[in-house]
Amino acid sequence: MTEGYTKLFNSIVTSSIWCEPDQVRIVWITMLALADQDGVVHASVPGLARVAGVTNDSTEEAIERFTNPDPHSRTIGHEGRRIVAVDGGWKLVNHAAYRDKMNLDDRREKARLQGNPPPGTAGLDREFVNIPWNN
Repeated sequence: MTEGYTKLFNSIVTSSIWCEPDQVRIVWITMLALADQDGVVHASVPGLARVAGVTNDSTEEAIERFTNPDPHSRTIGHEGRRIVAVDGGWKLVNHAAYRDKMNLDDRREKARLQGNPPPGTAGLDREFVNIPWNN
């Protein structure tokens, strides 16, 4: 399993997913944690259940809920569905939208790690803007 990172927005606690039973929420958070950079979770039901620490039946129930329309979802696309089946697992349908919701601090840190000037400072002398980035 490769290391990944999924940003968890605080709005999750006011979303319709938070109204689901505990086992369903656990599977959802596990899927967020396992998703690759394209939002694909490479797993089988038993594998996902094992990592989530829930039963196969609970995982199957969660998958069914995530693939069905959610009339209370804040996202109009895909009728509120959270995942679609793909070869080798599932794709989180809103993954790219949330991945791209980077705040300014995230963009600055990304630029710093890549050795680029922080956003909004292109063309400025780095001592002048007093923002360190890689030398």
